[in-house]
Amino acid sequence: MNDFLKPSTWPANWLKRHPLESSEPPCALVSCSRPRSLWQRLRHRPEGAFLQGLFYCQPQCLETALIGQLSRLRGMAPSAQPPNRIPLGLLMVARGQLTYQEVRAALEAQRRARHGKIGEWIEKLGFASEQEVTTALALQWGCPVASSFDPSTIHSPGRIPLSILDAFQMLPFNYVASTNTLCLAFGERVDHAALYAIEKILDCRTQPCVAERKSIARQLESMRQLSRPSDVEFGPMNDLAEMARIASSYTARLTPQQVRLGRIGRFIWLRLEVGTKLRSQRRSITTNLVFRLSADSPHPLPFIRPARQLESTPSHV
Repeated sequence: MNDFLKPSTWPANWLKRHPLESSEPPCALVSCSRPRSLWQRLRHRPEGAFLQGLFYCQPQCLETALIGQLSRLRGMAPSAQPPNRIPLGLLMVARGQLTYQEVRAALEAQRRARHGKIGEWIEKLGFASEQEVTTALALQWGCPVASSFDPSTIHSPGRIPLSILDAFQMLPFNYVASTNTLCLAFGERVDHAALYAIEKILDCRTQPCVAERKSIARQLESMRQLSRPSDVEFGPMNDLAEMARIASSYTARLTPQQVRLGRIGRFIWLRLEVGTKLRSQRRSITTNLVFRLSADSPHPLPFIRPARQLESTPSHV
C-alpha cells in the first residue's frame, strides 16, 4: 500500500507485471537491421511473416530469405527415382498372371514405340486387365489399392497445384484430420520425393496408395475444365532474378502470414497463406505460385539483392 502511494514506483511495478517482450518472435534473418528501441517495441504493429516456419519481421527480411531459398531449390538436382524392388513384369510372372513370353512381347512393343510404361503395354496387348496391373503395382510399391473416389469431396489441408498433380499422375484420395494425414493416389510410379516435399509445404503427413491409371487420368482431365484462380504458373524458366522479382511482387501485394516452398521434380511451389476475417471468423486464403523450371536449369547464382534494390522492372502481378 505504501508503494502504491509513491508515484515513482509505478513504472517499476508495472514493468514487473507486464515485461516489455515483443508480441512477435525474433527475426530469423541474421543481417536484420531493424532498430528495436524501447519506444519502437511499444508502438510496433506486427507486419512480419513466417517462411518455412521461421519468422521474418518485415517485408525486406522475408524477401531476402525468399531469394536465398529460391536459389537453393533452383540449384537442386531432381531426385533420382529409386529402383523397384522387383520389375513389374517379373512380379506378375511370379503371381501367375503372365508368362515370360508375354513379358518379352510387352517389353519389345515398348522398345519399338519408345513411349509408355510396361504396365500400359501389358494392358494394350491384352495380357492382363488394368485392375490386375494396378494390384501388381501396389504390391511393387508396398502400398494399398485405392477404390473409386472424387477429389472434390476431400477436405485436404491445402490444394496441390494441378500442374504438379498432372506431372506425377497423382490425386488426393483421403484426408484424416485427427492424424493430419493426407493420402495421395498414384496412377503410375509412386514418387516418395514428391510426397516428402508436399508433406513439408502442407505441414501434414503423407501416405501413398495406387489407383487405376485411367481413373486418375479421367479425374485430372475433369479438373482441367475447372477454374483454379488460386494457382498461378510461370515458365519454363531458369532465371533466378526473374523468379525472385515475381515472388517478391506477390508477397508485397498479398502480405502473407505464412509462406512455404519446395522443389517437386521440375517445379518450385510457393504457397502463400493470407489470413482474413469474415463475419467474425478467421479464415485463410491461399495462392499457389508454381515455377516450371526448364530442363537446362543452371547451377545456383550468387546472392541477389532484394528486388526493391534492383532497377525497376514491369510488375508481374
